[in-house]
Amino acid sequence: MIKIKKLASLSNQERKKLFYRFGEDFSSIMVETVIPIVNEIKKDGDKAVRKYTKKFDKAEIKNLLVSKQEIEASGKKVCQKTLKAFLKAKKNIIEYHSHQKKDNISYFREPKTQLGLFYHPIEKAAIYVPGGKASYPSSILMGVIPAKIAGVKDISVITPPDKKGKISDLNLALCKELGVNQIIKAGGVQGVAAAALGTKTIKKVDIIVGPGNIYVAAAKAFLFSLGLIQIDSIAGPSEVLIIADSKANPKWIAYDLLSQAEHEEKAIPLLLTTSKKLAENVKKEIKLDLAKRKGRHQIKQQAIKDNGLILIVKNLQTAFDFSNKYAPEHLQLVINQPKKYLKKIKNAGSLFLGNYTPVAVGDYFSGTNHILPTGGAARFSSGTSVDTFLRKTFWQSFTKKSLALAQKEINLMSKAEGFDDKHGGSVDVRLKNRKD
Repeated sequence: MIKIKKLASLSNQERKKLFYRFGEDFSSIMVETVIPIVNEIKKDGDKAVRKYTKKFDKAEIKNLLVSKQEIEASGKKVCQKTLKAFLKAKKNIIEYHSHQKKDNISYFREPKTQLGLFYHPIEKAAIYVPGGKASYPSSILMGVIPAKIAGVKDISVITPPDKKGKISDLNLALCKELGVNQIIKAGGVQGVAAAALGTKTIKKVDIIVGPGNIYVAAAKAFLFSLGLIQIDSIAGPSEVLIIADSKANPKWIAYDLLSQAEHEEKAIPLLLTTSKKLAENVKKEIKLDLAKRKGRHQIKQQAIKDNGLILIVKNLQTAFDFSNKYAPEHLQLVINQPKKYLKKIKNAGSLFLGNYTPVAVGDYFSGTNHILPTGGAARFSSGTSVDTFLRKTFWQSFTKKSLALAQKEINLMSKAEGFDDKHGGSVDVRLKNRKD
């Protein structure tokens, strides 16, 4: 059952577990699993992808790419009411992300020096869509839409098949709606490696975005280290931090904690509250819910037991200070007038304000992105957006006069670094006062 403690009474070890919670050591996974699979796919390509898909997903795959016939058939099989719900969410996601478009910049600095930058979309992007314990068609929307708005022309989806070698009809229908170019029937290390390296069947991509298990995270990190792909982040377990005052509804808070717990056993549901009474009532509601054994009961129960925690704090400022250091993936402010405190929030992947804004609205429908930094990475990174799929190129244009005005400083600076011969010299030779 979920534990209740006072924040002030936590030991150093307990605090360390909270603030350094990512906690996954990739070294053995890299050496024993990721590197051997990547090397085998380099050598054997499609054959190796099929081999590991059979080993890990128990699926015999003949065609590693979803065919046009499979995609067309999915539209007839999928529940139309469900598809319409996702397409309505699609409109909201497009609307929100369209505001993130970037304009090229240029300006003059007298005399006649011009500087600027322009944006290029990354040419080939892949979205990793997890399978296994759950299916995530919403992640297709969250990954593909900002890539399309950024101008990416070639978009792939990487997703593990079921044991029959199939991808869900809903996933295929959404890929069709969004104009995905390539759907790869392979997940895990082999799916990521195939997209990063390219094979006879699978086109190589330049960036891979989206969450996955520890093997997916390790594979993305390794392939990025080789300079083969860009990645969004190394994702850890899903997490929520809720800051609630005494007026919060304990049943609603319990549902919010449990909604994170049902993701996976390693999910982290955390509540900070100024009210001991609320803490006790939330605990009771969680206990009642788990006793019903509904939904993903065993997963919820394990996550609550291992990682669930309610912390009592003396005031809201203490909660905000904790949150900024904790840097949660999802942060709910279930307090009076939450917008009044926005400036106090520095580090969070996505914010959910007030009694009627559970994390589920961002997961599915509001239009914000649900591919977010986890494990405290919100201190230095952001969620997936149009920016994720854009490259910036800087440029400058000098005249002879503006170069002459910069000559002295460039010579002094290049000399300080030991590059005056040709760095400084490249300026001098243009101004005809270079002596060789």
